[in-house]
Amino acid sequence: MKIKLFDLDRGVEVEIEIEREAHPTTIIDKLRAIGLLTHRETAMIGVSPNRKQIWYVPASTVEQLVAYVNQTKQTLCFRRFPIHKPG
Repeated sequence: MKIKLFDLDRGVEVEIEIEREAHPTTIIDKLRAIGLLTHRETAMIGVSPNRKQIWYVPASTVEQLVAYVNQTKQTLCFRRFPIHKPG
């Protein structure tokens, strides 16, 4: 399935292809694979009605996450966070 995410840090929308039954954290792996996240970054994924904050959505699959986003008419967003100090 294709999903759209809004990149809160860069202010752009991104579309990725991902399996419906994948765990939502797989989205982070896809973002790394297409070069939107470096190996020194991770991402917080959730909804953002104001496109400024991330609200966590409990979901066990990407399909559940997308269903919640569609039901509440909110935007699925992500924001980057460093996971290592610069060396």
